[in-house]
Order: sequence, then structure tokens, then C-alpha cells
Amino acid sequence: MRYLFLLFYSSFYGQYLHHQMLSSQGSTTTLTDGMIICQTIGQQTVSGTSKKGPIVLQGFQQYNWSKLIAGSSSTNNITVKAFPNPFIKNVSFQFSTSIEEEISITIFDISGHLIFEKKKKPIDKIIQLDLESLPGAIFLIRLSNSELNFYAKIIKTL
Repeated sequence: MRYLFLLFYSSFYGQYLHHQMLSSQGSTTTLTDGMIICQTIGQQTVSGTSKKGPIVLQGFQQYNWSKLIAGSSSTNNITVKAFPNPFIKNVSFQFSTSIEEEISITIFDISGHLIFEKKKKPIDKIIQLDLESLPGAIFLIRLSNSELNFYAKIIKTL
């Protein structure tokens, strides 16, 4: 009687996976002024330029930003609309009701660094900001006072 004795030796190497990203490509749109907008889910948000002009890639991976934007609130159900977005020089914020109290405006870059701070009172339910000095990029803006705590992403193009 013969026996066949097989010995299997295998070593397994593992790697700690510390960054993982899944993405899904959304739509790509070219605006009338030549700006190209690409939307994805699961990608970092990036802005830049190409031979055809500015490009904005919009993604959703800034976890803290999405929590802040989702947590925007007001004590009087005040809604806020940012326009135009993307903007070149000026961006405006329109409020659903009149606000008599001064509003604190803070703007952060994509890394969370404070880059702009001002207090302003709305005129005819609108605050207009001249942000021509800012570079072309994506920013998080916060509008706040005792009645309002509003966060939004704004995009400045060149």
C-alpha cells in the first residue's frame, strides 16, 4: 500500500486597508460660457482648468461639510438661496423673510481654514458679497446670527 503525503505550505500576507474609495460617475455638462461640470459620488471635490477653460468636479466625500450643510437650521424656518453658484466676482444670498439682525459671514477653504470673515446686514432680504479677491476654488460658507445657522458650498471660477 502506497501513501501519498502532500504538505501544503502557504503564507498569507495582509495589508491594513486605511483608505477605500468607491465612486460612480455622474453626468458631465458644458455650460454656455464653456465651463465644464463633472459630477461624481465618492470622489474628492476638485476644481481646476483645462485647455477649454475652468473645470469643476463636484464630489461628496467631505464628511464634515455634508454634516454641517445637512444641519443648517433656523429658528424661524428661514430659507436661504445662494446665487449665482458658481460665481465669478459676486455671490448673493437671498432670505425668505426679512432679517433685522446683523449676520456673521465666515468662509472656509476646502481644508477648513478660515479665509474670509465679515458681518453684514441684509438689504431687501439679500446679502451680496464681493469675493473677487478669492482664488478660483470651492468654499464652505457659514451665515449665522441668533435666528440662523446656514452652511453651503459655493464655487468661485476664474
